[in-house]
Amino acid sequence: MKKWTAALLGAILVLGITACGKEKVAEVGEANAAANGSANETVADTGANAPAEDKTAVPTVEELIKKATEASEKLKSFSMDAKVNQNIVMTQGDQTQEQKVDMTMKADMVKEPLAMYQVMDMSMGDQGTQNIEQYITQQGIYSKVDGNWVKLPDENTDQLMASLEQSASPEAQLEQFKSIANEAKVVEEGDEFVLSADLSGDGLKELAKSLMSQAGGENEQTAAMLEQMNINMIKISYAVNKETYLPTKSIVEMAMDMDVEGQSVSLDMKMDSTISKYDEITSIEVPQEALDSAQ
Repeated sequence: MKKWTAALLGAILVLGITACGKEKVAEVGEANAAANGSANETVADTGANAPAEDKTAVPTVEELIKKATEASEKLKSFSMDAKVNQNIVMTQGDQTQEQKVDMTMKADMVKEPLAMYQVMDMSMGDQGTQNIEQYITQQGIYSKVDGNWVKLPDENTDQLMASLEQSASPEAQLEQFKSIANEAKVVEEGDEFVLSADLSGDGLKELAKSLMSQAGGENEQTAAMLEQMNINMIKISYAVNKETYLPTKSIVEMAMDMDVEGQSVSLDMKMDSTISKYDEITSIEVPQEALDSAQ
């Protein structure tokens, strides 16, 4: 169960998607069709006197995905700050065990050459706290845990680098929204457009599988566990700057439960993240201390 939880948490971190807005909602489906029809009639009636296009008009879901993807493709580097709260409750007979995990993470990413530096602080209740500092580069993967540097074996590096490639590509993450476009909406909130969806039902398993696969967390064990999962809810939202369409912040919430080997397990998870420092990070280098002392 711990392995599955770690894989899903990694998938959610990859998704990296925030708060829902309240005004100027642009729904897809029939609402979009009606809006497009109305717009066409206006052009026909006014002809050359039609007003100039409002560049900050609320886009449809499809338009936002397209423009945000194009903007993110041009990004060379960025920084992400995230806060994750996770609660797992395991019940067997009359015994119940609860595990809360709170994590904060700061990550700097560069696309070329692909590299990431991150610092994670984890609080696990009675199990204590843990701090991890990590460099993921072409030179290898170096982690500092409890004051000691460790280099990950080279044979384990390829999968993590593939996962990192997705993390460093917000444009790839946006592809996930295409499968849920009919259940999503776009709102305007201050200087941002916010794409959001509140999902439930059988289709969530396919979305969760896609997220896990994108994060490099999909294998036979996790896929089998996912089949047993009842995914009750996924709420996701993704905010972009109105002028640049670059990602700014996000919220992902998930609630699920399953029965396995006579044990009932429920999992609730929430992640808040912000994205900043566009193209400010020029390179990420493993410090000499880590290179010299890694075990």
